[in-house]
Amino acid sequence: MRIIDVITTPVLIPFKKPAKWSGGTRRNAPALIIQLKTDEGLIGLGECVGPTIPTIQTIVEKEFKPFLLGKDPMQTELILHQLEEYILNWSQIGYYALAGIDIALLDLKAKILNTPLYNLLGGLYRNDVRFAGYLFIDDPLVNAKEAEELVAKGYDEIKIKVGREVDFDTKRIKEIRSAVGPDVKLRIDANQIWSVPTAIRAINQMAPYGLHLVEQPVPYYDIDGMATVSRSVPVPITADESCTNFDSALKLIEKRAVSAFTVYPSEAGGLLKAKQIVELANSYGIWCVTGSWAETGIATMANAHLIASSRNFVFASDTHYEWYASDVLQDKLNIVDGKLAMSGRSGLGIDLASDFNGLAKDEIREMVFYDDESAVEFQPRIGMIL
Repeated sequence: MRIIDVITTPVLIPFKKPAKWSGGTRRNAPALIIQLKTDEGLIGLGECVGPTIPTIQTIVEKEFKPFLLGKDPMQTELILHQLEEYILNWSQIGYYALAGIDIALLDLKAKILNTPLYNLLGGLYRNDVRFAGYLFIDDPLVNAKEAEELVAKGYDEIKIKVGREVDFDTKRIKEIRSAVGPDVKLRIDANQIWSVPTAIRAINQMAPYGLHLVEQPVPYYDIDGMATVSRSVPVPITADESCTNFDSALKLIEKRAVSAFTVYPSEAGGLLKAKQIVELANSYGIWCVTGSWAETGIATMANAHLIASSRNFVFASDTHYEWYASDVLQDKLNIVDGKLAMSGRSGLGIDLASDFNGLAKDEIREMVFYDDESAVEFQPRIGMIL
């Protein structure tokens, strides 16, 4: 069996409502869908997400495709090694493209072997995958009502974006806690917007409302600052932007900077690279959750296979899936009570919608940073003293 074509399709999934976070406001989920076609009719599905879909598509089409054509898809180690060596000098953006190829190769390989993809990552450890409900920055009472709705749907953990104003965020957390009661776990994510002293003040101010986890409170490069925050607050810290690959995860461990890793297959270079981070974390007693770049159902399911085959995903992981107005799949993912059941189907266990090209765009330049309506008034800057 040989790969005979690599098809890339940029898509744009509308959000149900604008999603405000510390770095801007999102209105859509942009992604690049990858199809690896073989001479025997099997197709491997993959997905790239990240900061710039046009650049990622160019990498896949112009740089990666020549390496893939004619290859035996069973030779995943050889193919991914060649691509990884090729992107050595520009790996920071290259890994976003590599991730989609990794997912598509593993989907294809699992289909050839007629087994679920999770069996290529260690086998089934848990039958279903837990996801957290997701709240973006809004009026405290609006967030409280949205939190009640998430709990009514069965979510027992909620992730909340913060970072614009400390006192305003504190009011939001207070109202959300009042609405959902004491048993629902609340996690906040500042997306590296705070300085070290601001992070300590903000977390200590919100801690009385029962925070379960705080994600990336300070800039990604300030590992010493992250460690200082971890030792100064009563809430466990997880690294997101500071934990993008094996090397960065190792530095966090060496500094004893965090209690958990937020792992992104999309940033790490795919499921196999992400699994290396997860195994490293497991060796050092560090918990993991997956992060979300606003993936469609393809990469969301890929993340689920990673979680289902790993022992140290004890918390609910990220997904923006509840925020989408549509998806590229024939059957939307069925998240019930905050859980996604894993099937026994081969590969990822999903199918593209027959009309998925209706979501396709010739070119996507979705700005995920800044606020369109107030570009002058709001200028995000990581490490702000608030």
